[in-house]
Amino acid sequence: MSIFDAIRDWWKVEQQNWTLTPIPAPAVPAPANTLPEGRVVEMQEAYVTVRMRSMAIAATSSGWNKFHAALHSAASLQLKNGETATIQTVLSPDFMRNLDSSKLERVLHIDRTVFGPMPYTGGPLSLNMGVFAIKHADLAVPFIQVLEELTTAGGVAFVSAAKPFVDPIKKGVELLTGTADSTSLEIGILRDVDPLVTGWCALVRLPRNSVEPNELSVAPGNLELLRDGKSMPGTPYLVFSIDAATTRADWAKIPELKAAYGEFTAAVRRNSQKDAEECVKTFRRTAAICPELLDAHAEDVVKEVQKKYDQLFPGVDVASVEKATRGAPARTPKLPLELEGLAVTFRSPSVKAGALMKGGGTRAVMRMPS
Repeated sequence: MSIFDAIRDWWKVEQQNWTLTPIPAPAVPAPANTLPEGRVVEMQEAYVTVRMRSMAIAATSSGWNKFHAALHSAASLQLKNGETATIQTVLSPDFMRNLDSSKLERVLHIDRTVFGPMPYTGGPLSLNMGVFAIKHADLAVPFIQVLEELTTAGGVAFVSAAKPFVDPIKKGVELLTGTADSTSLEIGILRDVDPLVTGWCALVRLPRNSVEPNELSVAPGNLELLRDGKSMPGTPYLVFSIDAATTRADWAKIPELKAAYGEFTAAVRRNSQKDAEECVKTFRRTAAICPELLDAHAEDVVKEVQKKYDQLFPGVDVASVEKATRGAPARTPKLPLELEGLAVTFRSPSVKAGALMKGGGTRAVMRMPS
């Protein structure tokens, strides 16, 4: 049985014994240019990030002296080129290993991004997350370490970089969690978030309708989930957040854009206006179809590259310049050699009227996948 089947079966059996609800965000610093809590994200408006915040486990399986906790997540979102951005992650830091009954009450403070930032171009955000207790064995820790290393190598922000690691991580998790007597699924979620609403959410093993959202809160320090301001010992839970930012700080690291800009700077250093002009055209096409940039921001980046070209080769005929400079020493341009050096001013998508949930609430509407 795969991890996805396990979570799906658990979901069907236990759906009356858990609560998934939005909760107020604690007083922690929010990323810059982030949409306010409770906002419905509009198409081509922002970059979406999913961040795991904290979790608690109970590890009810008997006979285990020691075990390891591992959090697996698979998040996906449709891109503007028709592909689906899927990011697989496995998190099991040192403090989540070699646990025993004396450590069950520990709140596991994670606070790690597992997806994004990814441009929102419409459609649901699919979330598949599971918290597992894994029985201690000689190979358990090395196996978990390998999966974490694959997660780090693939990253969570760039589809092209993460794509080669999606299937290996998925298969590795299935092998790690495929034996019932050595793995306990503590808590899991299999959901399509639609419409996509910003804010913090809690998945907690409490019977449906037994807890009201206003009873739950998050401690600012260790991000522990509280009920009426008090801890909930023995109750597994998972706290995560969905953020949406109107700018993308790591845009210059997008592999396709870095490569196209590198060709442009190489042409400039060769003092070849003809090649530089073609590189600008190539960069424009690359940015226009880049699935990891919002359309408006792709235009902003292209505008700055075009501006640099115009400054370096101002209003002259390409053919005549090529003839005059043939064999001349390469110029040393005032041009950033790396894309990060461009001073791009990004337009901030406007906040549309009616985007805030009715009444200012933060109730996310979530649909089960078919």
